[in-house]
Amino acid sequence: MQRDGARTSLWQFNMPSFPSPASAPPKEPVDVLIVGGGITGITTALLLQLSGKQCVVAEAKTLCFGTTGGTTAHLNTLLDHPYNEISSKFGENNAQLMAKAAKEALQLIRTNIETYN
Repeated sequence: MQRDGARTSLWQFNMPSFPSPASAPPKEPVDVLIVGGGITGITTALLLQLSGKQCVVAEAKTLCFGTTGGTTAHLNTLLDHPYNEISSKFGENNAQLMAKAAKEALQLIRTNIETYN
């Protein structure tokens, strides 16, 4: 399967670059190193910081231009495997849990956008 991060979205190269100056490693130890500055990495960092953890996000290229950019940041409740496949392999209750978690993740992103603009 060719992952979305290997693709180019319609808008990805029409956006101005977002230069991020190289920074030195933190002088104090951190609790968590998050590798990848896409929507998942940034959301994880936010949640960990809100819970009191010190985090560093390491991104090799440009924030949100990997899988997040390759999908045009299109968020939905569809997963890599269809729910009927999840149900047949792991049971209907687990497929329902996956659907509920996907829906809650979308709501979390909406809430973060509203809260932090």
